[in-house]
Amino acid sequence: MKRTLYAYVLREQYPPVLICLAGTVFVLITGQLLQLMRILFASSCSLKDAVELILFAMPRLILYAAPMSALLGVMLAFVRLNSDNELVAFRAAGTGFLGFLPPVLGVLGIACALSFANAIWVLPVTNHAFELKLRSLGRSSIPSLLEEGVFITAIPKLVLFFRSVDRSDFTINGIFIQDQRQPNEKATIAAQTAQVDIPSDAHAITFKLANGMITRAANDLKQAQAVTFKNYDFILSMDEIMGVVDTTARKRSEMNLAQIYSRLKNAADKATVVFWSLELHQRIAFPSACLLLGLLGPPLGSLFRQRGRMTGITIGVGIFLAYYVLLSAGKTLGESNMVSPFFAVWTPNLLSLALVIYLWTKMHRETPFFLALLGRPLALLRRAGPGARKHGAVAR
Repeated sequence: MKRTLYAYVLREQYPPVLICLAGTVFVLITGQLLQLMRILFASSCSLKDAVELILFAMPRLILYAAPMSALLGVMLAFVRLNSDNELVAFRAAGTGFLGFLPPVLGVLGIACALSFANAIWVLPVTNHAFELKLRSLGRSSIPSLLEEGVFITAIPKLVLFFRSVDRSDFTINGIFIQDQRQPNEKATIAAQTAQVDIPSDAHAITFKLANGMITRAANDLKQAQAVTFKNYDFILSMDEIMGVVDTTARKRSEMNLAQIYSRLKNAADKATVVFWSLELHQRIAFPSACLLLGLLGPPLGSLFRQRGRMTGITIGVGIFLAYYVLLSAGKTLGESNMVSPFFAVWTPNLLSLALVIYLWTKMHRETPFFLALLGRPLALLRRAGPGARKHGAVAR
């Protein structure tokens, strides 16, 4: 009997979990493509390049999509079971709510194991491959940015203008650059000619300017400086061209657990210890959310029927957003040394575990929730309202 029950509940959970995972990943991929749209359109990007970018970004997107998919998928499976009164039938047959725990753990255990494997082994490799591919597309997009007679604003905090461009040898006649990368000043560079150097294996390009002038002015216009030059190298890194600023986080995301632990062990100061401790705990804590958030699905799904499915989905999405907000806030507090790295990262998981124990205990004991007790008098008044009004009308 138990084997039949476990197999049946397992079959009910897999389809909604996979469907939720596919839908969530599709939404995240769409958002990722919107962020990369400037590079994809500016470069000679083929369909193969776009597919490779999507495949390299997929493990990172799955890492964030898996906990929410586990929560929503398991919850929708139990909504379906509750709508067909199958949960009532199981209870009538002597199966308490804790009897559903083994098949639920079977599905969530597989999801959690795959998420751990993704975060520990797959993610560092694909992050590195994604960065290399993005850099190569960024290098190929540079020639398309060398347009004549227009103000080019595609590069963040820079405005470029070229009077004429010879694409055969990347020679420019008449170049104007407005540089706003420094927070306290603005620089303007004008030169008669320039030679663009685009190395195939470098992380930057160089504009070799000749016969020009550099003008710098503070934002308050109290200080200004003008310098003429015969030769000047204006260097742009690929990070600046692609709008990537946080290079430290990107390098950190390309490391595996052994490398992160090695950095933590060899840290010289407290700030470095906190930095790498947060990353190490986050690599372990976030995949475990598949198990903890997924265990919230059965009791939440048992509270709603098919008509209340959207309410349950809304609550599930709200729980995941609350988890992510707490994780982000804890990470900020941890970086500020206000809380320890362990509690900064694991507090959302500990709160989820406490909520799981509370909900499963209430559902197994079949005791009403406190909010349900408060709402019962209002429901009785609402039901009695039409009847009372009708009785009053007859009495008149």
